[in-house]
Amino acid sequence: MNWKGFKDYQTTIEIDLKKDLETLWNNLDKDARWGVKKAEKEYLIFEESEDWDTFYEMYKNTLERGKVETKEKGELQKLAAKLFVIKKEEKIIAGAAIKIQDRIVKLYLNASEKEFLKFQPNNCLYWNILKWSKENGFEIFDLGGYQENARKGDKLYEINRFKQRWGGEIKRINIYSKNFLWIIGRKLIRNSRILWELNNKIRKRC
Repeated sequence: MNWKGFKDYQTTIEIDLKKDLETLWNNLDKDARWGVKKAEKEYLIFEESEDWDTFYEMYKNTLERGKVETKEKGELQKLAAKLFVIKKEEKIIAGAAIKIQDRIVKLYLNASEKEFLKFQPNNCLYWNILKWSKENGFEIFDLGGYQENARKGDKLYEINRFKQRWGGEIKRINIYSKNFLWIIGRKLIRNSRILWELNNKIRKRC
């Protein structure tokens, strides 16, 4: 038997792209559909891009608003399969990088310009990546994580709510490691509110 290691899980939201586009649209909640339509009325443009310099600066600024430091651009870029951006009048106002694994598209990095959020660029971004993924034959759009312990008032709680708009299913995915202490640490952090909050504070400082 091939021993994979000690087991834990991580939680994410997956959208089944085998459904037809009309069903996928109808599965969005009313806020997501409103946001997509608002973005269309504002003539926002969705396109694939190679402009990592602009995206990276926007990504750094987005994380800094949450008091989180980021890795170097090259380190992030080499793990990404594609970069998509949203433009308004030729200005990049939002963007997302994705990873691709087999028939799965996974949201990897996401950023937006705060002063342009009223135009709903993130709704435009998510919907168009979903459509691109389906049109290119992928079967699952993974929204890149879901925080089970997030509670009302947390930034992660609001991120969870945004991801839940898109009609996906919350799923637990098994992960394995031969490092027993790492697995035990994950379980303790997930099941203890105090340790979970402490871990988030430490990650923001790293």
